[in-house]
Amino acid sequence: MFLATPANAGGRADVLEKLNNSPSTNGSEDAKSWRLFFDACLMMTPPPQPLSDTFNLNTVWPGMEGWDEVSVWAQENEHMAGAFLESAKRALVGFPYGSENVPNEYRENGVVAEIGVDGHLHSFHFGYVDSVELACLWSTAELYRLFEAGETQRAMELLMSDLIVLRKFCDREFLKEQLTFMPMLGDALSNTRDMFYAYRESLTPMQFRSFSKDGIPYLRTDPTRLLMPEGDREVGEALVGELFTATGDADAAQFKEILTDIQSRQEPLTRFGASKYWETIANSHSGLNNSLDRFNKIYDDWWRRWKMRTFHPQLSVDSELQKSNPVKYAAVNLIIRDIQDLFYERDLLTTQINGTAVSAALCGYKNHYGVYPRSLKMMYAQLLLRSSNLDLFRSLTLRTESDWTLYEYHVGSFHYRQINKETKITAKNGEILIKNGQCLLYSVFIDDEDDRGLHTGEDIVLWPPLKSLERAAGILD
Repeated sequence: MFLATPANAGGRADVLEKLNNSPSTNGSEDAKSWRLFFDACLMMTPPPQPLSDTFNLNTVWPGMEGWDEVSVWAQENEHMAGAFLESAKRALVGFPYGSENVPNEYRENGVVAEIGVDGHLHSFHFGYVDSVELACLWSTAELYRLFEAGETQRAMELLMSDLIVLRKFCDREFLKEQLTFMPMLGDALSNTRDMFYAYRESLTPMQFRSFSKDGIPYLRTDPTRLLMPEGDREVGEALVGELFTATGDADAAQFKEILTDIQSRQEPLTRFGASKYWETIANSHSGLNNSLDRFNKIYDDWWRRWKMRTFHPQLSVDSELQKSNPVKYAAVNLIIRDIQDLFYERDLLTTQINGTAVSAALCGYKNHYGVYPRSLKMMYAQLLLRSSNLDLFRSLTLRTESDWTLYEYHVGSFHYRQINKETKITAKNGEILIKNGQCLLYSVFIDDEDDRGLHTGEDIVLWPPLKSLERAAGILD
């Protein structure tokens, strides 16, 4: 006789075992950096004010109100420099999932990557992100302090370590984690360009060359280096198993309890009536085997897309999630977290990484020759890798598909020109001017159209950094 029990009991333990043996966590202790990094974070003194929308790594700079206090705080926590430098040398962060797998002190301070909060497998708490954000706030303040003090070599070493550590956090296993750390790394790259603009004359062409040609390659984000997150897949597969009985039939009670909670967490106003809906759906939902097949088919489709070159025609075809039957596979469609935003964030991050490498090369060229180059090609080999001059939002002009074989790279290069007269740019916070003798480096952004770099939001202006120009114009605090 078959018992009407869930098909997959004890799912959390199985999920944690898989997560903690994944590429981002599995390795020898000597290869992991999480203990030395977070131990150092727990030793930090409180910042002058709590992290907020007005006090974070995007707002800290020497011209801010209260900079003296921030500078003192950065200096008294110099032990963090060693944590960043050593962590950058390790192969991976390796921070384990599950609060039971970290020391008591970590749990007491919320430094956890908890899966299954309050007994709900689909509920996560990535409290450790707050510590990473505070550490990055410190590194930003310390970098400005070091540059202001003329300690450029120490600053450049810490800068590259900061970027490498953030890049390693981008390898985490959950969509939420990657969508947190990719923009954070993008913000750190934006600050990097701001520092280069402010302190270019204190750095040597060789320092810029080393950053552009030797440092930036560590931040690679191609599909073989930055993997698609698998954590949501492991949790989702376990959740699908919990919705069915040992005979493979939908369990109406489990549908009602689990799926109502998932839906209400995503859309709080839908809780009213959701429980009745999912109880009804259980009667017409496909069985366990078919549901798992559909689940894996959706993720396999995303993996194929993840490995495709940008602008591949297949990327414009509806995904398996979009084609999934809304009734037969309603539970699967709800459980799966759509990762389409991650494709955009990866392209944006890659463009920011490449743009920062080109910006460093421009600074090196300007320091050596006294002017900016007429063309980016003039910096190849000496200051810049050809593979860094790639705009992931710029398509190539092709007559036929076979034309791909004529190109070494699958996307176009950045737009660039020297500025021979005062040029006005419309930025988010107002209008700014680029003076004669400067240059302009920009990406076409998501519309894939060249708007001459004159309007942010239509193009991404990478150099000169808008943050620097807005602060100089007095339209950004």
